[in-house]
Amino acid sequence: MSRPLLVFEHIETTPRHRLFRIQGVEVMATPYAWLSVPFFCVLGVLIAFGQRSEAPTETAIVFGLGYGLLLYLTNVLHSLGHIVAAKTVGAPMEVLLLTATRDVTLYRKEEPAPSKRMFIIRSLGGPVANVLAGFIALSVWHLFSVWWSLSFCVFNLAVATWTLCPVPSMDGWVIWGELFGFRRRPAG
Repeated sequence: MSRPLLVFEHIETTPRHRLFRIQGVEVMATPYAWLSVPFFCVLGVLIAFGQRSEAPTETAIVFGLGYGLLLYLTNVLHSLGHIVAAKTVGAPMEVLLLTATRDVTLYRKEEPAPSKRMFIIRSLGGPVANVLAGFIALSVWHLFSVWWSLSFCVFNLAVATWTLCPVPSMDGWVIWGELFGFRRRPAG
């Protein structure tokens, strides 16, 4: 898969730069990965203008930048969830590739191929991390009524739901494909 959904770089041919290592996973970035920060900020500002259409422009922009930060953090938590889940089932990730729009998890070709259970659990890691973060944020909102915690809850639950859709290159494609047998496994 050279271009996963919503990724504009060709992940096999675009150069990669090593950033650091976490839990045995190389975190690498394409030369365009820095664009993810303005990408999430613009997305956050668009959400703020849609949500706060009566607010002054400056207020909407400030809230939008806050939303952008929360969206970026949601993306990071999703990726960390995949790292933890893959490590838990013994089918570790090789690379977490940061791109201009979203992170891509890359696994080494394993012999023998991971079991159906391993594929499902490591694919569930990101959505489960988002669901957990969403419910923690919802608890914070119920306890302290801070605006950002409800937004963080919604963003995390929305990302978890979106990534569980059975769309190629998304977590749901792997999960539902393994459960119902419509996904072809990568050639090994």
